[in-house]
Amino acid sequence: MVYNLMGSSALSDDEGEILRAEIEKTLSGGGCVMVDFNGVNIVLAQFLNAAITALYEKHNSEELRKRLVITGLKSTCYLHKLISRTKTFYANENVPVYVNRDKL
Repeated sequence: MVYNLMGSSALSDDEGEILRAEIEKTLSGGGCVMVDFNGVNIVLAQFLNAAITALYEKHNSEELRKRLVITGLKSTCYLHKLISRTKTFYANENVPVYVNRDKL
């Protein structure tokens, strides 16, 4: 999926937003999404933040665990750190009111 959209590198937040839009189409239709990184050699944090962690603004952890599968990523350690930071951000009482804390 990612290779078909981005090629062998997933670098920018703009590219991540393209992937996130594709993911959101399926999630909003009630479906499950498999995000396959096979063939992608370089993945930067900006891309992951825009594509994956930004989903936590609209979707809670339980929903994403059930409906989003990520495969082919050479290492998921950094992605897990980004997700953890995102959850902490949205759980913070000082987050602006436009952020839906109930989705965590």
